[in-house]
Amino acid sequence: MDRYPSTSYPEVRFWCLQTLTDAFKTSGVLQTLSDDDASFLQRTLMSWVAEAVQRADPPVPPFVKNKLAQVVALVAKTQFPQRWPRFTHDFLDLLTGANQQQAHSAADVFCRVMDAVDDEIVAGASGDASSAAAAARVKDAMRVDTEALRRLTEAWKALMAFPDARVAVAATATARRYVDWMDVGLFVDGGFGVAGDSVANAARANLGAEDVDRRAAACEFFGALVAKGMDHRTKTELIRGLGLVETCAQLNASVGADDDDDDFALRAAQLAAAVGHELVSCLRAGDAAACADPSEPHAPPPPPETLQTAAGLLDALMPVAVTHLRAEDERAVAAATPLCSAYAHRLKDPFSGSAGGFKGGAAGGGSSSVGGSGVGTTSTRDRDTGGLGFGDGGDGLDMLSSSSASGGGGVYSSFATAPVCVDAATARSALRAVAEACVFRGAFPDERRAGVDFSNATDPRVREAETETAELRRDLFVVFRTVARVSPAIALGAVRDALAAALPNDGALSPSGASWQQVEAAVSAVHLLGEGANDPAVKPGADGTADGLLSKASPLGELFAFVVTRWNGGDLSSSGPKTLGEATLRPEANKAATHRLVALAFLETCARYHLAVARHPQTLLLPVLAAFLDARGARHADPEVAARACYLLSRFVKPLRQQIAAVLPEALNAMEEIVLNAVEPLSNSPSLQGSTSGGTVAVGKGTGNAMAVAGNDDRLYAYEALGFLLGTEDVKLPEEAQVSLTEKACARLRQRLETASNAGDAGTCARCIVACANIAKGFSPRLATEIRPRIGNALVAGLAPATACLARFDAAAVGPSAGVLRQRVVAYFQRMVQGVGRLAFPYAAPLVDRVRASGGADDLKECFVLCNQLCATFKKELAPFTETVTPALIAQTAAALAPFASHDGHAHGVLGVVSRVADVPDALARADASLAAREADANAAAAAAAAAAARSTEESREARELEATFVAHLHALGASGLWVCFEGESVSCSSTRDTALATLSYWAAAHPSAVSRKAALQALFKIAQAWFPDAAKGMSSERVAGFCQFASDVVVNECCVGAVLRGDLDVRDAAGAAAVGEAVAFQRLALERLGPNFAAQLRDGVLTASLGLDPSLAAEYVAAVTSTAQTAHRDARAVVARCQKVVQGARPGMRRRPCKR
Repeated sequence: MDRYPSTSYPEVRFWCLQTLTDAFKTSGVLQTLSDDDASFLQRTLMSWVAEAVQRADPPVPPFVKNKLAQVVALVAKTQFPQRWPRFTHDFLDLLTGANQQQAHSAADVFCRVMDAVDDEIVAGASGDASSAAAAARVKDAMRVDTEALRRLTEAWKALMAFPDARVAVAATATARRYVDWMDVGLFVDGGFGVAGDSVANAARANLGAEDVDRRAAACEFFGALVAKGMDHRTKTELIRGLGLVETCAQLNASVGADDDDDDFALRAAQLAAAVGHELVSCLRAGDAAACADPSEPHAPPPPPETLQTAAGLLDALMPVAVTHLRAEDERAVAAATPLCSAYAHRLKDPFSGSAGGFKGGAAGGGSSSVGGSGVGTTSTRDRDTGGLGFGDGGDGLDMLSSSSASGGGGVYSSFATAPVCVDAATARSALRAVAEACVFRGAFPDERRAGVDFSNATDPRVREAETETAELRRDLFVVFRTVARVSPAIALGAVRDALAAALPNDGALSPSGASWQQVEAAVSAVHLLGEGANDPAVKPGADGTADGLLSKASPLGELFAFVVTRWNGGDLSSSGPKTLGEATLRPEANKAATHRLVALAFLETCARYHLAVARHPQTLLLPVLAAFLDARGARHADPEVAARACYLLSRFVKPLRQQIAAVLPEALNAMEEIVLNAVEPLSNSPSLQGSTSGGTVAVGKGTGNAMAVAGNDDRLYAYEALGFLLGTEDVKLPEEAQVSLTEKACARLRQRLETASNAGDAGTCARCIVACANIAKGFSPRLATEIRPRIGNALVAGLAPATACLARFDAAAVGPSAGVLRQRVVAYFQRMVQGVGRLAFPYAAPLVDRVRASGGADDLKECFVLCNQLCATFKKELAPFTETVTPALIAQTAAALAPFASHDGHAHGVLGVVSRVADVPDALARADASLAAREADANAAAAAAAAAAARSTEESREARELEATFVAHLHALGASGLWVCFEGESVSCSSTRDTALATLSYWAAAHPSAVSRKAALQALFKIAQAWFPDAAKGMSSERVAGFCQFASDVVVNECCVGAVLRGDLDVRDAAGAAAVGEAVAFQRLALERLGPNFAAQLRDGVLTASLGLDPSLAAEYVAAVTSTAQTAHRDARAVVARCQKVVQGARPGMRRRPCKR
């Protein structure tokens, strides 16, 4: 403390004060001071404060003043009022004792100290009990000191009128802090009036000041005053008495267009929102009381006159809120949005916890203040799903009356029968204004104001601006949807008016000079209305019939028709174009239609409203289809729009292929160039020359250039759309034309694929392969294989060049291209298996050989997945393929797993492949030795950490996945009856069989993963089902010589009984219990098929002699395993658990091979 007054360096002074702050906060030194020391500390601090006030050249820096104020507040926290009773007066004396030159500095220090008191004592009371007690003590002491309070309010009033705006703003901000916990009477007069000498009126004077900061601070003050806790009656009288609604209107009128007014506009919007929320809260309290059960306890409602006043004030405030909702400043819009949402939501659901809508009727049977049902006109299902009942014709405001049965002009007479009244005309006007504002403000900003060109999708600033608009629009559209639920007619009317103002008619833009932003916003609103709506235009079956598309009115369908007919400058009375050429865009008719954002909005809307097109194909089909196919869609100059249009076209065509069949030849001609260009690189596509995007698809709804190279190009959905059109079974084309068109499209793709493969163009190859798969999606297997098999041959013929091109792209030479191509070719083949079935057989073996050529873990896994699909689809018909491919796959799998395999699987979680059944005992012995060595290792912890690090690598993960996929393949062979391929005695068969059985039994007995053990046991179970003797099928002997002995000696003894009773598997763990269940299932199968001799061997030789179980317990074990009761699995697990305890107790040193999930 000696250092502070002796130095003139601000940094040193700040360090001194920070040291004191840390000591006061952490050491508790303030609580141990004597009275003399406390008095000395107070005098010292006040001398420093006085010096901060008086020193003018140079002045004390603000950061030093702030830290000094914090130190003073910390001292006051412990010493006021007992040891520092005049704390408040001491700082008020600074103001009265300062001369004219020091007045500014004194006011500045005073405000900083009072702010610090709030920060350190009041706001900091949430930490612990002692802080809360200190805050309560300080607040109570300040509240009872009436003289200090009087001087404090006088000081605030004087400082708010201070000539220096900085002082006035600081004083207003300080008063705002104290509003929350001081009596409201300190800030307003007793009648809450605008007249009189009060702090509130001093703040009100600043609302009309020229200085923007003064006005903004005053807005914040009144916002805090309104938010102060008090009952609804007092709060409403406060708002009315201070004229805050009128004030909000005046502030709104005073907001200028200058950017400097943005902060003030935000504060004005926040004040209006604060006032509005309090009024809505009051009315909600009345609504809650109205619907409460009289027999249940509930909060008393506000008085009727209070509710009437609140309703009137809210009605007067809503135009102001709507103005803020239309503000250019997004922060002001965000401030107004919750109020508008709350207003609309109350009309939608005035009762707390009700399902929605208004209760009808009022006391006395007169004209009710409440009626309709908002969304009550929709079905309960619609309300539950959030649907909009546009097709029901209801309006939640239809029955609202401006008078009530009580004659109170809008207040209900009986709280038990109806909620607070709403004036129908006023509510309808407010909701209409809110809906219109949501559509208007949801538009993209003016490009000059935003400083970007929205037509240039490659500009990062454009993406940022689009993201900001999307976030704002999301909140606005939540409000809009709430309005639509209250009154679909209002929402529809607002959107229709926006469309009429934005869309051209008679070949020119409207007289209002609508911008592309307005067009896009209006069309996006139409798109929004269709989301989840209960209207036949967007919801199948919304008309209540199975297929009667015209059985119910469709307001949304009419709105969509309005958009479509106006889109090209048409009129609702026109009969529509007769050809696609007539429906093609006339640039002079709609200058905004080709803007990238407008085009995207329109196409998204068309895809959503495809049912509306199905209802009126004569007038809507050709204009919409033309928009997808001309410069507004797939031929758009912006690659993102063109790609997205292709995707949306496929969504549009799929449900409408029957309607499009009427104009199919013309549609196919229009699509020809689009599908040809879709497989080309973006820079080579003729339709994309001159693109403002520089040949790169921007990130967004379209695909990026890197993804396009990999074949994930949305343009390729054009082939899916083409397939849907050509694949219609009752297509309006002769059979020969349908077949020839399909063959022509497929032949072009094959030719382009071969050309790209010869040129080393991996990207184009990938796109061609994806296109071949996409076009096949439109053809049913029946059409492609039974009705017109030439189509199936054309679709599958691309597999040959697709497989051949893989040889040209070795992964080591061209990086990831070969891997990408493998994935695409495999996906294409899988599509062909689904679509043309056996026609794909000849291509299976060459493809598997090609994919496995690299020997990588991922490629082998891809082969197994492919083979598993074939097994599941064709089962025993796949035998020749399986017999040819499986031996090589097993050999390569063994080689791929070898670098990661260890005796006990500890290193990477991989055991590897065992070549012969005869080698299994040695492999298990090595596993036991490895486990024993690890247990005896003094550095076991370090070794475990190293193993964990090794298992976390990508290569280790791939090896584990390959091992799991290999087991799944062996299981799939058994499930499909394909182990019959390896029952022979040829070298290939016996070697494959021996390796598979040895590996499965090794994994089932020693794998460190319970999941892997379960999978191995499942595969062995499927093999045993096929090869065990089966008297029911007349098979008295085993299918493969020696298999029964192997199953008894190895599978049952080691994998089932031994592994379970040793305690390898934890039955309390889900994976362990599942593996135990598979072990029990295998034993049950063996007992059923191998008969009494095997049961005796298991009971006497294994359970009793080898494991030491009591003969009665061994017999109980066998009985539990063979039980067929409903509780067999549960009973068996219980017996197994008992046997585990006995075996482990009898042989405590028995080696376990523990495993976990």
